[in-house]
Amino acid sequence: MKSLNIVSLAVTLLLGGSLIYAPASFAKTLHFKVTGGGDDKVAFTSDAPVEVIHGTTNQVTGEVMFDDSFKFDAAHPFKINFAVDLNSIDTGIDLRNEHMRDNFLETAKYSKAVYKATGIKLTKKVNLSKPQTVKLVSTGDFTLHGVTTKKTIPLTVDYKPATGKTLAKIRVRGKFPVPLAQHQIKRPEAVFVKLAETVYVDVDLVGAAQQ
Repeated sequence: MKSLNIVSLAVTLLLGGSLIYAPASFAKTLHFKVTGGGDDKVAFTSDAPVEVIHGTTNQVTGEVMFDDSFKFDAAHPFKINFAVDLNSIDTGIDLRNEHMRDNFLETAKYSKAVYKATGIKLTKKVNLSKPQTVKLVSTGDFTLHGVTTKKTIPLTVDYKPATGKTLAKIRVRGKFPVPLAQHQIKRPEAVFVKLAETVYVDVDLVGAAQQ
């Protein structure tokens, strides 16, 4: 039973989605959505010698769907994904935002960055009866600028169980590199020396259990 709890938590945490625990004796489909806004945050950092650029957005949508056997294989279809609206990224300067959208990310053609998990590995057992921090690793397909690559993302998860009328809460944080050349993203001449060859993406998502 503990192993089922662990996988349930891990899958849900990836998207900062909601966690519903169902007894193994009931076979049913669980469906979660991430709507963005609030405390959800996705950020990128470009640390080039000439300039450090930060961009942030809370416009993240996602979906998690699987059955309560928590077996993620051909016999137990599941869906785990999230998408970031690249047009909503704010770097703090309007003109730079425009350059990032038009000349760098080309959001008119590639408006979303999408991650779809294909596997999860846990490094610690989870006891959902008490608050704790858990480390896990998610592997999946990351699509940016029309190019899909395999991505492995280490995650740190803070979990707080339900108390009284307060629903259980989870917070998931992760950071991963994105080499621009890997996604065929060219650094325009105007910002070439100001934009690093590899940017780092930080994810910080919070979810509350659904009744």
